[in-house]
Amino acid sequence: MGVPYVVRKKADLTSGERKELWYAVPKKLQPRGGVKNRELALWMEKTSGFHRGQIEGILTEMVANILQMLSLGESVTIEGLGTFQTALTSPGFERPEQVTPGKVSVSRVYFVAHPDFSREVKKIKCVRIPFKYYMPENMLTKEMKKVDMEQEKAESGTEIWEEEAGE
Repeated sequence: MGVPYVVRKKADLTSGERKELWYAVPKKLQPRGGVKNRELALWMEKTSGFHRGQIEGILTEMVANILQMLSLGESVTIEGLGTFQTALTSPGFERPEQVTPGKVSVSRVYFVAHPDFSREVKKIKCVRIPFKYYMPENMLTKEMKKVDMEQEKAESGTEIWEEEAGE
């Protein structure tokens, strides 16, 4: 399996003239928020010696403790995954003593993936969701129908697309 995508037409203005080109974009069928702690814990239970409840508890505690460490001005690195950090902001002042705690705030929290993790994610293959599941019938060309049929012959488990398309 690979990362599923759909194909959408977008305007390309890079050449100075407007061209309509087709691009791969992430599928829109996934539920907002993605995999939550419970589902992640179920997956992890299958590959580790820990019970789902233990894993869920650890994930919950991890979030609370990352928040605590960030509130102390620390960055938090989860080895092999990446680092959570905060950025601060304040207005500019004429004198340093004017930069008081009430004038400083966290502007954002960001995550920087570990290079090895990023490299592995970039190796993941992508797979096109068959056109027939998201394009209106009147937009399907013979070529589109042909590549859909070829893809379905090459893949087993096309019921995955039918299941996701029904969401």
